[in-house]
Amino acid sequence: MKKKSVPGAVLGIIGAVFAVIGGFGLAFCAEIVSGVTGGGVDYTWAAYVLGIGSGVVGLIGAILDFSKPKIGGVLQLIAVVMAIVVCVLMYWQWSMIVALILFAIGGILSFCVQKDVS
Repeated sequence: MKKKSVPGAVLGIIGAVFAVIGGFGLAFCAEIVSGVTGGGVDYTWAAYVLGIGSGVVGLIGAILDFSKPKIGGVLQLIAVVMAIVVCVLMYWQWSMIVALILFAIGGILSFCVQKDVS
């Protein structure tokens, strides 16, 4: 039988939703701050590339958990690193924190999958 990581996939999908929402929120706030400061503080690229990108990478990893759990787990752990970088660069936003916790748990669960014997 094939290996599946359903709990890791579910946590990854929920984490991806939080990361995309947080990425869009951070991008909106970064645009406002960049406009107010006249472009002096411009972390908009981090919000778009890393914030929303962590959600996309985590979602791809969560989808791959159904067929290839090891690769899906690695992608979710990459999404954790991306979310941590966003949090350090910009602001410790609650949705990004929730997303990186869910990605971390989902990524670890993906490595704990055993092959079905039946």
